[in-house]
Amino acid sequence: MTDEGERPEVFGPIDAGALREIRDLFRNREPLVETAELDDPLNPQTLSVTVSDGVGDADSARFDIRWSLSGNYAVHYTDDRKRNFRFDCHPKPDAPTRHFHPPPDAPSRPVEASCITVSETGLVARAVIQRWRYAYDRGAFDGINDGQNPP
Repeated sequence: MTDEGERPEVFGPIDAGALREIRDLFRNREPLVETAELDDPLNPQTLSVTVSDGVGDADSARFDIRWSLSGNYAVHYTDDRKRNFRFDCHPKPDAPTRHFHPPPDAPSRPVEASCITVSETGLVARAVIQRWRYAYDRGAFDGINDGQNPP
């Protein structure tokens, strides 16, 4: 899930409290969430959220989420049709700090400026849920990064 050339020291140490907050928001706000689990309860690095359905013809999907103490984040969606996208916020050469890796394969290059401009943990999580729900309700990824200041 790490971009080519992304150094862990740039991303920063993981914020376990932020991951727990995001876990609770996904559980409380998205009815299709099946599980929302930290990879390690004592020293989590990643939150994985599985949903019982995916966008379009996908039957299941997962979000893998990292959040650093410095406010960097990576929210990676993947589904059983091997389609991916990512909303990220971290230093990346030749790209905006807040950027989006588009579907279907979330390439490292090129990226787009992210429609998510907020920085607070809870607001970013709500915006990701909102943009995913937008794509889910329409059955397609078109416009997923076109939101106007979500959430």
